[in-house]
Amino acid sequence: MKAFFEFLKNPFYRVAGYTSLVWGVVGIMASTAIAFVGGVHFHGLLHYGGAPNGAWWCFVAEHLVVWLVPSVLIYLLALFCSRSHVRPVDVLGTVAFAQLPFVLLSLFMALPPMREVATIQSVQAVDALLTDTPRLLVLVWIGVVSLLLSIWVLYWLFRATSVACNLKGRNLWIVFIIGAFGGDVLCRYLIGLCY
Repeated sequence: MKAFFEFLKNPFYRVAGYTSLVWGVVGIMASTAIAFVGGVHFHGLLHYGGAPNGAWWCFVAEHLVVWLVPSVLIYLLALFCSRSHVRPVDVLGTVAFAQLPFVLLSLFMALPPMREVATIQSVQAVDALLTDTPRLLVLVWIGVVSLLLSIWVLYWLFRATSVACNLKGRNLWIVFIIGAFGGDVLCRYLIGLCY
């Protein structure tokens, strides 16, 4: 059991390179399929919800952008900040693997209460939701779980950056912050072009 928790804490000492790339791409495909069926759009690395374009290619583009933009940013920054040789496959693989919790996030966001909230268009509907305590509690619970899954993705992305780029200290934080949060801003812009 201890080995399992160690793996959850930092899987990248055991899974990297092509193995993490394969698992990550399988996870991306699964999360894309779930998101398509559930109508869950990823507007960026840290943003998800409803969107006006329900075409299948839009879901595929969102997930590819959410994977590739942070990967490329982290790789390019690591070329300048790391003293080691950084392989693109390691960065692409570990970033894809770090996004495996998005499969669970897609499942939670595709639940009927969350889908209903994503389609709210009027103030009256918001008022009705806020007065229905049991429904509101279910939404809060799903929201908390979704937040925890997003934090898990960020934590694994931090660990992935550390292992794949052989970074520590200040350089690790610089690459991670620009890769994750700068990547999120860039993802939001690029994905916004799909709508």
